[in-house]
Amino acid sequence: MVKAKSLEDEKKHFHKVRISKEPEQRRQEIVETAFELFSEKSYEDTTIQDIAQKMNVSPGLCYRYFKSKTEIFAATSEFYAIQAVEQMKIPITPNVSTIEKLNLVLTRMFDFSANHYKFESRYKEGSSIRAILLEHVANQWIAVMIPIIEQGMSENIFHCSNASRTVRFLISGLVHTFHEEMPVENAKEYMQSFLDFTQDMMIQVLQIKTK
Repeated sequence: MVKAKSLEDEKKHFHKVRISKEPEQRRQEIVETAFELFSEKSYEDTTIQDIAQKMNVSPGLCYRYFKSKTEIFAATSEFYAIQAVEQMKIPITPNVSTIEKLNLVLTRMFDFSANHYKFESRYKEGSSIRAILLEHVANQWIAVMIPIIEQGMSENIFHCSNASRTVRFLISGLVHTFHEEMPVENAKEYMQSFLDFTQDMMIQVLQIKTK
């Protein structure tokens, strides 16, 4: 006769299965919760205790996955940057011209920033925390832009001596300038004006004929 499992045995079994499947999901939950709080309160005003409390867990669980709040922010920044690039990578129909493709990618990037303006406007240029975010965003954006510029060069629409170097120069400079001047108030209006500035810089640096 097979003995039925007790309720306590069932709980232990469930607990083991749950733990074996949970680590990456739990880590992501910490990242997404931190992203929400950093957007609302800023990095400086958010504690690991705040993150744990919002998740209804102990702070010790957060430390199981991250050594410090800075490490959580780094993961949050990477998460944010990857989301931004996914927005830019939405398939573009084949009949779209290279210039239209460039403008579409730029617009998508700035639209994404506008939709997350609270997070964007919380961090000023110059801090080590700001630098972590900027590095992630710039690197992801650069990876998307290089193939577009190379395509434009092959079509004799864009003109520069080195696509990779030109893109890195443009995007790194634009990303840092964009955040250095970012206002806490009227952030969305600022982002629209900076999109116009970015498009103008692309025309000048890539020697794009507008007529």
